[in-house]
Amino acid sequence: MTDLDRATTETTGATGATAATPLAGLSRVIGSAARAANAHNTQPWELRHGTDHIEVGWREEYALGPSDPTHRDLRLSLGTYIETLLIGAGAASVPVEFVPDYDAGLRRVGRIRPAERPYATSLLPADVNGRRVWRGAWAPDRVPDEVIAAAEQTAREAGFRIAAVPTAAVRPLLVRAYHWFFKDRGIAAELLAWSRLSPRHPKYHSDGLNDVMLVLNRAESALMNLLFAPAVYRALRPFGLERLLTVFTSGATKGDGTVLVLLGRGSDPSREVEAGRVVTRLWLGLYQQGVYVHPQSHVIDCPDTVGPLGEVCQADGDERPLVFFRVGIPAVDPAGRPQHPRREEAPAPSR
Repeated sequence: MTDLDRATTETTGATGATAATPLAGLSRVIGSAARAANAHNTQPWELRHGTDHIEVGWREEYALGPSDPTHRDLRLSLGTYIETLLIGAGAASVPVEFVPDYDAGLRRVGRIRPAERPYATSLLPADVNGRRVWRGAWAPDRVPDEVIAAAEQTAREAGFRIAAVPTAAVRPLLVRAYHWFFKDRGIAAELLAWSRLSPRHPKYHSDGLNDVMLVLNRAESALMNLLFAPAVYRALRPFGLERLLTVFTSGATKGDGTVLVLLGRGSDPSREVEAGRVVTRLWLGLYQQGVYVHPQSHVIDCPDTVGPLGEVCQADGDERPLVFFRVGIPAVDPAGRPQHPRREEAPAPSR
């Protein structure tokens, strides 16, 4: 049974008739909410249905380990899911709201409950369906200043700050972070585990990072599969394999353009969930303007680059980077590339 089915089933009365509640109305939008941006496309969210609310949590087996050492990306991903769900509910005139209630022990971030009115937003399900992460080459077109200013305003209204910096200013940090990322054995194993580089992969159409999402041609997919194979990786790692892999992904560090860094204050994990909601509004707002994004979170996770990144962004006090992403115009039209697939949901645990 999928989440969509459960949303209807658990609001059914003794007579078998579906109760006319906002939570039952969510059954129309829950499926599309799985288009939310999330790290490695693991889709870690879990909906636990009660009689008067839906608890939003996560399943541990879909949380990254070495690639997300502080679970920051996990919490951001849960925030993007919540915001995407609310956007769909608002478009369907389903009056619900999200109430934060973070509990790491219970793997819970909050609850969706009925509200007086639908969620108000200018964003649409069509924006959710059309948005793509872009990992390919960028056109030389400059993102207009007014588009960057609008993104800064969106962040400011939610209590965050965006620092807009030239790609050239952070390119050395990007390269250093890629070296760290590719040299770590645990990260390499996790990346391979979530990569589906051939349509023959049994999970190619359900989750993970496929070759099209990574903007790889057939030869590049084969090479990546080879280099991350455990025996090959172990043999070549002492000889600087991370530098070869960084060159292999050089499109991620080349070119001009702008990097946007979302900064927040303090270390409250619930604020990271809220940052994920803000990121959704930012990315969809940029998409409406024809601007695409490429998130590169390892610059924040790498111990040798997060501090210098804060300096570049002129972070002050307890302000810290939460999300790092390049913005620009793709060199080719990404619309022909498929959306990320959705994992078929296993039944939620009984409550």
